[in-house]
Amino acid sequence: MRKTMNWLVVGFLIVAPQMASAEINIIPHLSTGVEHTDNLYLDPDNEVSDTITTISPGVTVELSGRTAALAVSYDPSYTMYDKRKDSDYWAHAAGMTGWWQSTRHLRWEASHNYLRTEDPVSEEDLTIRRSRSLHTRNTTGVRMDYQFGADNTLYADGSYSSLNNDDPASVDSKEYGGGAGVTYWFDVRWGMDVGAEYTEATYEDGLDDYHEILGRVRGNHRFNSHFTGFIEYQYTLHEAKEETAVDYTIQDGAVGFDYAIGPTMDLSVGFHYTYLNVDGGDNKSFTPVNVSLTKQFQRGSISLTGEGGYDYTTLTAENLGTYEYYDVGLSGDYAFTRRLSGDIRGTYGYRNYLDTEPSRKEDIYRADCGLSYQLWQWLSMRAGYTYNTVNSDIDTDDYVENRFSLMLTLSPPQPYRF
Repeated sequence: MRKTMNWLVVGFLIVAPQMASAEINIIPHLSTGVEHTDNLYLDPDNEVSDTITTISPGVTVELSGRTAALAVSYDPSYTMYDKRKDSDYWAHAAGMTGWWQSTRHLRWEASHNYLRTEDPVSEEDLTIRRSRSLHTRNTTGVRMDYQFGADNTLYADGSYSSLNNDDPASVDSKEYGGGAGVTYWFDVRWGMDVGAEYTEATYEDGLDDYHEILGRVRGNHRFNSHFTGFIEYQYTLHEAKEETAVDYTIQDGAVGFDYAIGPTMDLSVGFHYTYLNVDGGDNKSFTPVNVSLTKQFQRGSISLTGEGGYDYTTLTAENLGTYEYYDVGLSGDYAFTRRLSGDIRGTYGYRNYLDTEPSRKEDIYRADCGLSYQLWQWLSMRAGYTYNTVNSDIDTDDYVENRFSLMLTLSPPQPYRF
């Protein structure tokens, strides 16, 4: 937690001088609710149910000026188990985002997120965590964008992430790196993107340390103001630090298009051929189709995403090496009335872990939906349902979990402004 506060203070000191006359918005809130799970430890056979009560005070402070802005949030949460006596604990979530338009063409952005929790299910991690033990995740990013011309940009970025586990069965890991690239249009019709990235990952036991170098080039052709076609090539070199570990390269070629179907609808499609070349091992290839579709309605929105490729497990509960993946997601929200709204989200993930013995393949399904109702100006309520399951070719890795929740949130209808 001390590191998180240091990052928040640094971000404030950098941006604050640019906002001498900034407007300050303070948004406090207090949430409380109950959640019931029928499989507390994500066990395939001995399912244990429990009811979890949370009380979460929180606050968001926003500073906005003419050339810079900063938002800081902190949401502690006291978590109480019904059956796990003497296991109550404090969870913490904190975040900071800021930007600074230092010149007409130069923009800086920074963000940091901190999470301390016992919840074994994470959007960032699709591996299996069965212990209800504390783990802490930090994610930091910085970016610089320089615009030269109407559509030409030069960028550089950096990132740092870490995962620390109280459970000795999970290995702590860190990942950091950076990249740079340029988008340049030669004329109205023809342009290109070029970029490179470097990533280094370290593990507490030092067995899986590696670094990656990625390079990409993309040619763009603008057929009209709404439709742009592209052809892209990306090369990844993965080198392990341990001599006994496996090195490999990934080559990915793609053709596709970006299509602004209308002012409220965007479609992007890429047809890929991905080739994995393993040093001293079996080579593999497959042809994923990457899709992104978003549609905005007067009262809501819907989005569809699909992506496939090869990756390496870093910042995860289980360190399983290289894997082939395909992820599909569908989400939507809709305001039925001024007070009543609903949201729904579903994801499917396929994982083929290539370095495990025996081999391990998994189909992962996650879905959640909810209804939110504004009882009064200061008080809102949300009822939700969440479904998590893993179907693995290793029976001990299977599980099914259902969660039901009811949450009340007390917050002013308007922020306090200064």
